[in-house]
Amino acid sequence: MKRLGESIFSFSSLFVFGISCLAALALPTGCQSFSEINVERIYAPENIPDSEQMKFVASMGLGINIGNTLDCIMDFGKMGISNGHVDESSWGNPRITKEYIIALKNYGYKTIRLPVTWAQHQKTSDDYLIDEAWISRVVEVTDWCLEQGLFVIVNLHHDGGTSEASWILDAANDYNSVAKRFSATWKQIAERFSNRDDHLIFEAMNEVGFDSASNPYKVLNDLNQLFVDTVRATGGNNSTRYLIFSGYYTDIEKTCNARFKIPTDTAQNRLLLSIHYYTPSAFTISEDPSNQYWYQYSWGSYADIMEMNNLFKMLHAKFIQKGIPVVMGEYGIVQKKDSRSRSAWYTAVTKICLNFNICPVLWDTGNEISRYAPFEMKRDLAKAMNIMLKNGEDIEK
Repeated sequence: MKRLGESIFSFSSLFVFGISCLAALALPTGCQSFSEINVERIYAPENIPDSEQMKFVASMGLGINIGNTLDCIMDFGKMGISNGHVDESSWGNPRITKEYIIALKNYGYKTIRLPVTWAQHQKTSDDYLIDEAWISRVVEVTDWCLEQGLFVIVNLHHDGGTSEASWILDAANDYNSVAKRFSATWKQIAERFSNRDDHLIFEAMNEVGFDSASNPYKVLNDLNQLFVDTVRATGGNNSTRYLIFSGYYTDIEKTCNARFKIPTDTAQNRLLLSIHYYTPSAFTISEDPSNQYWYQYSWGSYADIMEMNNLFKMLHAKFIQKGIPVVMGEYGIVQKKDSRSRSAWYTAVTKICLNFNICPVLWDTGNEISRYAPFEMKRDLAKAMNIMLKNGEDIEK
């Protein structure tokens, strides 16, 4: 769909900014030219709180998801342990290797979000015991990341989805049963990781909302609070571990609703908010050019940039300005869109995140960075990464 308005692309203004902590990036050759982006239109707030938790989020740098792997789920009904029928390769990706983790670090990423689905790896009896082989595998991959000095985010992922075995959304109609399983699941995870340091971060849920409930926000607020209380009660380093509570569907506008509440916490200044960014969805998600109402092939108009700026201003006023740091747990684009626009969108969204002291965590399922050695990065993302790591210098010289 053609968009009206002035383009963000400008041959006279180049988007140049750097991240000194990521200077050792090794990117594919032939992808190292400046993007032509008018950086002045990307909003930067004047007042970011200078607090310990804000500095912590800043230290997380750029992040990436290892998606469609440990989060796999299959429609086998409300079964318990799958006995190997569901594993990290069920959706076609290879098992995660230490070499792949090292490759992500070498590309400049400092944070790994490790989406994990537990539904088909735990009993459905009252104790909701997690399969030992599954949690041991999650621990193994997490420890590979920690050994490399990376931050790691572990969550409950498609447990909150709409597959037959997903269960968190049932809280809209049966909160008590879901709360029992939710607490039991997080207790086991937290206890298993209790001695890991602050490089390990727990995230309550993924893209969850309860629109069918009589009080949708209360259900999410209560689960976020239960998450914090359950993890804290396990003691050890979990007493003060940084925790990410989940926005309503992780949507900026829905999360900025007055009905959404920040959990209380026995630890001081250790809570972070999770939001995701796929705006405009007609560009980032829709793959149907015949849909005249929901399809956008290119991105970068004046209207596109103002839409992005206004959403981040809203997030800043509601949370960041009040001292609540934000992690953008996911952002990404489907492949079959204008290449120049994909690079521009990646660059602009990452730039505005850093302007607002938000940790941006790219959603990748193996399409942007191959899961097979030599773990090649796609050209559109490589262009954006090169711009972000230039420090004002043309690395083609």
